Amino acid sequence: MNEALRGCFSDVLRRPMPDFTEDLAFAEIPGWDSVVHLTLLLAVESRFGIAFSSAEMVSMKRVGDMTAVIKAHGGTP
Repeated sequence: MNEALRGCFSDVLRRPMPDFTEDLAFAEIPGWDSVVHLTLLLAVESRFGIAFSSAEMVSMKRVGDMTAVIKAHGGTP
């Protein structure tokens, strides 16, 4: 799943994500803002065939948070 998720991040941010770990905080990513966050959420929902709740959208602060939510929804790479 991490490679598929990394691909979503790379596509949305339009750059490679070499230091992509579960501990990576979204706020640490250069250029991160609310628009990027929403764009990424939509890309991830589409890629994994899931839908995030509003609470989930605001609760995800790190890659690991997003991975856990995707797994909870039964998302598959």
